[in-house]
Amino acid sequence: MKPAYLIASTMFVAILYIYLLAIELVRGVRIDFKYHNYDALTAILRNVSRYHPDITHLYSIGKSVQGRELWTLLITKDPKTDVLLKPNFKYVGNMHGNEDALIEPRFLFYKAVGREMLLHLIAELINNYPHDEFVRFMLDNTRIHILPSMNPDGFEIATEGECFGGTGRYNARNYDLNRNFPDHFTANNQEIQPETQAIMEWVKKTPFVLSANLHGGALVASYPYDNLPSSMLSYLNPLASSKSSLTPDDDVFKHLASTYSFNHETMHNAEPCPSDHHSFVNGTTNGAAWYALSGGMQDYNYINAGCMEITLELSCCKYPPTNMLKTFWKQNRLALLSYMAEVHRGVYGLIVDINGNPVPKATLRIKGRSVSFKSTKKGEFWRVLLPGTYTVEVFADGYHPFEQRFNVIEGRKTRLDLTLVPITATFVSNLMFTTVKTTESESFAALTSVKSTSIQNESEPINEKYKSSNSVNTLTKLSLWMKAFFIIAARFLMK
Repeated sequence: MKPAYLIASTMFVAILYIYLLAIELVRGVRIDFKYHNYDALTAILRNVSRYHPDITHLYSIGKSVQGRELWTLLITKDPKTDVLLKPNFKYVGNMHGNEDALIEPRFLFYKAVGREMLLHLIAELINNYPHDEFVRFMLDNTRIHILPSMNPDGFEIATEGECFGGTGRYNARNYDLNRNFPDHFTANNQEIQPETQAIMEWVKKTPFVLSANLHGGALVASYPYDNLPSSMLSYLNPLASSKSSLTPDDDVFKHLASTYSFNHETMHNAEPCPSDHHSFVNGTTNGAAWYALSGGMQDYNYINAGCMEITLELSCCKYPPTNMLKTFWKQNRLALLSYMAEVHRGVYGLIVDINGNPVPKATLRIKGRSVSFKSTKKGEFWRVLLPGTYTVEVFADGYHPFEQRFNVIEGRKTRLDLTLVPITATFVSNLMFTTVKTTESESFAALTSVKSTSIQNESEPINEKYKSSNSVNTLTKLSLWMKAFFIIAARFLMK
């Protein structure tokens, strides 16, 4: 009887486990509207990854000063498969723990809200993937990386309910992480912190196209540059007024900031926070026009990683009470989803040589825009651009420089594949360098599943359907063979 009893008990436990697992999968991810400390955050992310391995992968980009993992959740279809031309997007939360009210009026507030909003975004994406057309499109066609807490050490010492002052803004070594990155305009002599180094290595190895970091301290979407060519005076004097410091892609950044602001329930109303009475037209601002700072993360992403990033200030209160979190999620839900979709705007494609091999680390620049970006190890590239006619310039070691005109049409994504010719092919006509392929720019599928009653942006109503492209733009083998033939013939004739 004893062996039979053990067998029966084992079967009962196995069936119960399967039953509970099935319940967990059916009910989906549940995130309570409360603050989650490091241990709770870790448990949530591990459970999500465990129960949804087909669309999630949990990894750490590094550790904080006190050894806490900087957990990041990748959300995408087939997360362990690196699909060609699938763009990378990221959200980063909780960069600051708490703020010291005596330092800078711009940063009186805590970043706890962004941390919780990203947890609810994770639940939104996973729970709606099976039946929501927009969410399914985003996960099928985008690698979405979510880092809820960049400064977990600071969060652990913060106090709920404090709207002014308090502790926890800095990391465990008392460094402000949003002053800790190498700066484009001024020398930054600060010691690079582990959290900062982790971000720098992350963006170096992952070709992010679009990003946002979530803060608190106001209700505004801020875009680069954060610093000015000579901003030392304003940096030393936080109360000094600043002027705009515009990037070559200012039109795109304004569009991105407006996309978030006008899809947020209240941000675009430009109502000032009670603490400083500063209002922002349409809920957006250039970073330096608001307050110039050196060593900021969004400028670093743009200049050094070729990733367009903006800063989202989501709350006037640094660490609002728990009972406000549900309201914050309602206000930010559509904006968080809408902003992600912008990664599918503009131009993308492959850079190959005349044999069809990818050209990695090629430098690309949109003519008239001085900030460049690079191709991946697989020759991929992406750039968010508004509708218009552009010329892309391409430079790569061992190849002739190349440029090509192309169009970006509203509601479409332009596929542009480029072929570079080796410098050794000196005597080939310039016509041989022109490698315009059959390029298709198709409308992306109508996506109407993002439901909200949010205020509409007059220029781009939120009811307008998102579009993307699954177009296939092939470089024909015939064209490659012809180019190779002419190059060989030219060399033979010159002998």
